[in-house]
Amino acid sequence: MIILSDMRIGEFMASLLGLNLSGSLLLILLPIVVIELGLVVFSLVDLFKPERHVVGNNKLIWALVIVLVGTIGPVVYLLAGRKQN
Repeated sequence: MIILSDMRIGEFMASLLGLNLSGSLLLILLPIVVIELGLVVFSLVDLFKPERHVVGNNKLIWALVIVLVGTIGPVVYLLAGRKQN
């Protein structure tokens, strides 16, 4: 059983995920994960705006690209997927 008061929150989350990461490695990875999630959320919110038009006129395909391709997916959408009005 894991006692939360005996360990840091990052170590607790890593143990829940079954990862064996040191505290310093978690401090390095946390900003990267937050930036990645922020990029995905920002791209999806922008994609599903009613006034947004996309290349290929298929928002579902772009949503799959954003979510499934990783960091490159949202970047490709933001740089090439949006049509300028």
